[in-house]
Order: sequence, then C-alpha cells, then structure tokens
Amino acid sequence: MRLPASVAFVLLLACLPARALTLLTEENPPLNFTREGKLAGVSVEVVREMARRAELAADIRVAPWSEAFRRAQAEPEVCVFSTARLPARNAMFQWVGPISRGYWSAFALDGFADYVPKVDDLKKYRVGVVSDARARYLRQRGFTKLVESERDSDLPARLTLDPGKDNAIDLWVTQGLMAPEIARKAGVGPVKEVFAGIMSQEYWLACNLQMPKDTIRSLGEALGSMKKDGSYRRLSDVRSVAPPN
Repeated sequence: MRLPASVAFVLLLACLPARALTLLTEENPPLNFTREGKLAGVSVEVVREMARRAELAADIRVAPWSEAFRRAQAEPEVCVFSTARLPARNAMFQWVGPISRGYWSAFALDGFADYVPKVDDLKKYRVGVVSDARARYLRQRGFTKLVESERDSDLPARLTLDPGKDNAIDLWVTQGLMAPEIARKAGVGPVKEVFAGIMSQEYWLACNLQMPKDTIRSLGEALGSMKKDGSYRRLSDVRSVAPPN
C-alpha cells in the first residue's frame, strides 16, 4: 500500500540521523581540559552524560575562550561551557545548568614571602588571569594590574619573585585544585597558594538562542535526572580529576 506523501515525509525525517551539537569549551582544569590528548574534567563528564541521556549526538571540542564564546552566539547548533551566568550575558544564550562550580585562588612561586590576609591586599600585585569571568570579576573588585591571557597554562611561566621584572606576574589566579599540575607541565614550580577562595562560581552550558527549545528542554531534563539519581554528584566531584600525589 502506498503511503500518503505527508506520512512518508515524517517517516523519512525520523530515519535521518540527529544533527550533532557542537559543545565548545576551554582549557580550564579541573572543569574542562585535555589530559594525554583526551578531554577530561568534571564539566566535560557532566555535559557528556547529559547529551547521552538526551539522546543527542554531541561533538565536544576545546577552543580558545573568545572563539568558543563567539561561536556559541553566532551558530545555532553550538553551546559553550563552563560559562559563568553573568547578568550582562543572560540574554545572549539559552542556559542549562548549573553544571559545575569552580573555586579560584591566588598562587605564587614557592619563595613568595608576603602575607596576604584579604582579597583587597592582592591588588598591589601584578595578577595573571584568563580573559574570562575571572578577569571580569577582578576588574569589578578594583584590580588594576591584571595581566590577561587566553590560556591558563601560559601564565605560570610568567611568575616571578622580582617585582621589577618586565612582562611578568607576581600572582596567578586560577582554579585551585589543578594549579600545581598546570605549573609542573609548564616547567614551573613549585607554586604555593597564597590566598584561597577568592570566589566561587557556578558554571552553565550556554547555548545559541536559535537552538530548538526541545533540545534545551531535553538537556535540562537529563541534568535533572542526573541530580536525582546521584550521578551528577559523582561526576562533579573535583577530587575525581585531581592530579596524583
């Protein structure tokens, strides 16, 4: 029996493969980073499981933050993570989350001897930081000696104990857990934490405004199910990606 054209068209659509989402992220351990050529990190594991439960094909890639952020605004099938949901960004994306939480601390070379009791006491130093929500937060707090970089891994090599050295930084603000490993891989170290917990920040999956609403809903429902069954807590435990002792 010959099917009506409308029914045949619907069946054809059902047989077509789902269009893949592109999920872009930056090097920002322990949330998202590459280790031995593979993507790792608590946010990576969470969004990977969200896509699996939502039955969505997802291509997760690392890119410089400025590129990832721009593409998520411009391309309908693109999301970016781990993204701080700031008031100025709220209308730029469709949001799913929070998917993780980050904790930022200030690090210096091991010979750094100054006592830094308050966040505001950090302002007199040259502070290296990635050009993302971290830099925005520090500028809002009145930091004027920021040295910004696209990649966190480029900053440890600029640490110095010489306040007169050009093109250098005294302190490096980064996610606390992975700083020693990042510094070691950069050929720097040891480093020490001189101020813990400058701030903590929830992070989200930020998707293009033109992404279908049912896709956003499916991702949100997947995350909700993960939080109910305990898998979110397991995957988002930063201790699971801590470097070996």
